Amino acid sequence: MITFHGLGYWGLFAGLSGLALLRLLPRDSAAHRILRRALLTAAAIVAAIVALSY
Repeated sequence: MITFHGLGYWGLFAGLSGLALLRLLPRDSAAHRILRRALLTAAAIVAAIVALSY
């Protein structure tokens, strides 16, 4: 079962490492675009889970 505590820690660790990797990748690369979309999607999913839980 996923808890808010676990969701927050995994989101924090994955988000920070993803942002650090975005800074290292060249802006025009396919990996940069894919990672950017993945981070935005993950943030939207976390926001939806939190919003729907109330």
